[in-house]
Amino acid sequence: MAVLKRNNRFYDTSRFGQPEIRVYHRKGAGKQCPRYLVKCGCCEAKLEIHYADDGLEIGGVNGAIQDWREILLPLLQVERQATRRVTRRSRSTRS
Repeated sequence: MAVLKRNNRFYDTSRFGQPEIRVYHRKGAGKQCPRYLVKCGCCEAKLEIHYADDGLEIGGVNGAIQDWREILLPLLQVERQATRRVTRRSRSTRS
């Protein structure tokens, strides 16, 4: 799995116009699973995401990867559907 590399400056609004989420990664050691630590861009609120081959633990909630896909993917595609504009022209011929 490729580890996401980001500039984790506090309150960095240059990219999206609002504080960018800060992301940190820690490798697994022994019985501990590797994890991502996701922090708010404007305060110290944080969320830990532990991952393994068989599942994810997000904020203390364990679940299968497929379960998380069913829950999170529709949420992530909201913006994509809102920005996609579909224009349909009528196929009838004008006389």
